[in-house]
Amino acid sequence: MSKRLLILAGGMSSRMKKAVEDLDIDQKLIEQADSLTKGMISVGAAGKSLIDYQLTNAIEAGFEEVLLLLHPEDRITQPYYESEETRTRLGGLTVRFARQFIASDRTKPAGTADAVLQALEQTADWQTGRLVVCNSDNLYSTRALQLVWNSKTANALISYDRDALDFPAERIQGFALIRTDEEGFLIDIHEKPTEEEVEAARAREGRVGVSMNLFAFEASQIIPCLKETPFHPVRNEKELPTSVNKLAKTKRVYAIPLSENVPDLTSKKDIAVVQKYLAEKYSL
Repeated sequence: MSKRLLILAGGMSSRMKKAVEDLDIDQKLIEQADSLTKGMISVGAAGKSLIDYQLTNAIEAGFEEVLLLLHPEDRITQPYYESEETRTRLGGLTVRFARQFIASDRTKPAGTADAVLQALEQTADWQTGRLVVCNSDNLYSTRALQLVWNSKTANALISYDRDALDFPAERIQGFALIRTDEEGFLIDIHEKPTEEEVEAARAREGRVGVSMNLFAFEASQIIPCLKETPFHPVRNEKELPTSVNKLAKTKRVYAIPLSENVPDLTSKKDIAVVQKYLAEKYSL
């Protein structure tokens, strides 16, 4: 079985499309932010996108096959990665595609759990065996990808040290808290924790672990959980952390501690921050 990575790039990017005043970035990037999926904005050198850098890290981590889950109306990403120039640059990496189709009674995709389920349902040979799942608007390091693939259990996630993340405090406070037992196995991913709950976790575990949506799964074990995931009562989406919590009730899901930053493209304000990070960390 090859080392497989599923990148979720099918969202509507609604927060990225919101207008922001006094932005010190090129107008071209603003136009891209308003029209492209977040992972395809040209934030890097020579017009490279965040997905380009993610694929570079995936190759360095030994991944052989990538599945890009795209919005049904995305007409840019697949032709770009099918082009001879891009395929040559990616070497032996196989890039495949699936689409997150939208139900007739909805106006937007049905969430990240639905995204993973649709990707696997459209890719029969990925319905058994292990895979790694991640977002397209975060840049996960080669080390993080290696750690989650090489986890001691089939199902795992990276538990990022909250204190190492380079985000404004008010943003970090909204990150989902990872709660584990004494052996480091997942109890649950807890959304919107209170400060009291955060400090209780710090006292119990000696650190505060949060999820940045980097997971490894045995496909045959996560698929039933994805199918059983309900719509969130407020956001009206089927969310992957809910599926993972279901999985943790019957399977051991190891939370791998890691202390490093994770660049993130959520809004236009993040573009300059990510550009600076890429310029400092990558030669190209």
